[in-house]
Amino acid sequence: MGDVKYHGGFADVLKCECGDRTVAVKALRQHDGVSLEDMTNGFCKEVVSWKSLQHQNVLPLLGAIMTGGQFAMVSEWMTNGNIKEFIAARRDANRFELLAGAARGLEHLHSRGMIHGDLKGANIVIDRTGHACLADFGLLTIASDATNITSANSFPKGGSYQWMGPELFDPEKFNLKDRRPTKSSDRYAFGMVIYEVLSGKIPFLLCHRYAVAAKVLEGGRPARPEGVEGSLFTDVIWSILESCWKASPDDRPKVKAVLHCLEEVSSTWTPPQITADSPTVTPTTHNVESSSEGTTDEDESSASQLFLPQPESRLRLEGDPTKYRINPPAYNDSPDQPMLGTPTNNHSESKESGRILDRVSPAGLFYSIVLTAR
Repeated sequence: MGDVKYHGGFADVLKCECGDRTVAVKALRQHDGVSLEDMTNGFCKEVVSWKSLQHQNVLPLLGAIMTGGQFAMVSEWMTNGNIKEFIAARRDANRFELLAGAARGLEHLHSRGMIHGDLKGANIVIDRTGHACLADFGLLTIASDATNITSANSFPKGGSYQWMGPELFDPEKFNLKDRRPTKSSDRYAFGMVIYEVLSGKIPFLLCHRYAVAAKVLEGGRPARPEGVEGSLFTDVIWSILESCWKASPDDRPKVKAVLHCLEEVSSTWTPPQITADSPTVTPTTHNVESSSEGTTDEDESSASQLFLPQPESRLRLEGDPTKYRINPPAYNDSPDQPMLGTPTNNHSESKESGRILDRVSPAGLFYSIVLTAR
């Protein structure tokens, strides 16, 4: 059994023990009025995609769970927490190198034709060696494949509004068919991540989601911090942010260009002299809701240099994922029934989600999908 540690826009994260290791189980919320077949297909696709990623700056997938209409992904529990928690505990941490690591992970995703879809500080974790790793990608894709949350005719029903580009609020204005995240929207969000990590503040923190949409569509962006708080926002860094925040998706720089700038700044950065009177930047905690592009893929040959040696892995799917049939549970309209994309702090739900772990064996994590590494 596990305890819910974090609530996200589409799932809850449980900290669980599996044999002699501690794992994080990202349990997608139950849903109403959604085709279980579509949900299953989207889940299988994202699991296969995530498992195929082998990169130092991408959180590895250990396993997946699919049973009784419940879906979950399993990864290692990161004791260093996310990037915001890490820099709060280590005031001399090189934030630019951490951001560069996250950019390397994002460049790798994009080079493989994948989209993160929910970039923010809370979704960048720090591994035991101090490397930044992208996590929680694909959840919005799974939800959008099964629902109409990315429809151009409705306001976004999930995701992290403060990190969304203007095209996700009004796709028709940018000649897009829906609100589905793209590489360009990832680039915009990464600009917000840079702002968040360097300032310790969530962008548009006190704004309602509709106010955020209105501000962003009108060209509103976070103001450049001043004084001690703004010391990390050099002219070069601020130029990067303004480029990432361009209204037109086609005008935003590729991740490779942003990475190059971050690496340059990181190479000349020196830790601050910390004294008892030194100001502490505490990351703001807040429970926020979480087109085909043209030829914009990053150069494969350059991206391939980022691959690191990994143990040989084996992926096995039981049967054809497109033909899975699972009898859905009896959903109802009760307010106690959690909806996909609806945050909740109901701990009775936490126990329900924890039942998934009753069938996780120390030897491996398996259900309709079996993922093993050897």
